[in-house]
Amino acid sequence: MFRACILVALCCGVAAVVKDSEWEEFKARYKKQYADDVEETARYELFLQSKERTEKLNRLNGQPVFGINWMSDRIESEKFKKGLKRPKDFVPTAPVMDFTENMRSPASIDWRFAKAVTPVKNQGQCGSCWAFSATEAIESQMILATGAKYDFTLSPQQITSCAPSSGSHGCEGCNGGFTEGAYHYVKNAVGLANGFYIPYEQSLTQSQRTKSCPREKVNAMDGEFEKLTGDYAQITGYSYAVAPCTEGECKSQNLKGLAAALERGPLSVCVNAGVWNDYTGGVLTAKACGSMGADDQDHCVMAVGFNTTAPTPYWIVRNSWATTWGEEGYIYLEMAKNTCGLADDATIPHVKVDLNEMDAAEAASRREDMYRLATQGSSFQNLIV
Repeated sequence: MFRACILVALCCGVAAVVKDSEWEEFKARYKKQYADDVEETARYELFLQSKERTEKLNRLNGQPVFGINWMSDRIESEKFKKGLKRPKDFVPTAPVMDFTENMRSPASIDWRFAKAVTPVKNQGQCGSCWAFSATEAIESQMILATGAKYDFTLSPQQITSCAPSSGSHGCEGCNGGFTEGAYHYVKNAVGLANGFYIPYEQSLTQSQRTKSCPREKVNAMDGEFEKLTGDYAQITGYSYAVAPCTEGECKSQNLKGLAAALERGPLSVCVNAGVWNDYTGGVLTAKACGSMGADDQDHCVMAVGFNTTAPTPYWIVRNSWATTWGEEGYIYLEMAKNTCGLADDATIPHVKVDLNEMDAAEAASRREDMYRLATQGSSFQNLIV
């Protein structure tokens, strides 16, 4: 797999023993070790290409957001995995919700301040972004629907391993899938297990086959040992936050509607993440991110808020590439446009909760408190970009 890069490096005449202080600093910082001089030569060539590429991207972006990071000596197949993959015959039929009528239009909202967002996860070297995005959206809706009475992590591994590969909602585990397919599976399953009962087992460092579906564990969730397996979540379906864009350039998506939906809670969104491996922090503009079009979507993540008070207003987006990536696991996308196509496929799962009248009233009161935290807390955010 790496042979092509070796040949490129040698043809370019890069010395076998590299003498470059930046290269030495890079190797030391990221604890890089190579098998021999031939591999190091090839890796150095990739490093130089990364420097050139990020410099061009920063000029395009208008402010520095790209830079040298751990991925800067990697070929494409070795970089952070994505995984969005829809069946060719899929047609979106879920309803589109409209929150614009009752908009409060806060200057900023960040659901992390209200603890409606679980910690950043890591999909590793598995194309399971779609399962993580759906899982995280269900987690947040569960927290908000119950006023944080239920607050626990769920299992992206269950969705990755168990979502069927056939039919109009077919998914292929680590080889890709889509959030609508994840919701379809969860709706028709016993439920989505907590992350302790069915933990994530795909490798964080190596590509591997999708783990087999733990069917016995899934079936046991509502069986004799239900109390021992722990809590799980159920959904009745999902809706779109704004009308989805399934073809074309998608430059006219309803951004007001997206902001209105984010006032109610975090959303699953799918994007074009083609340049994200080089992202190191700051606001990524639409110009630098590239296409907003439906055909260029390749990754599913989660929008958790926005900030209109920054010099460059931005959407706040959580990734599933661990906290060592980007802004401690997050990326900020220019808010004035459909940057990276984040409004092309924004979904909200409908979590099933069993609350009596008193608990439902208390949950509603707590949701209002959480909203105030999410909006007031953002006033303390000090992002200088």
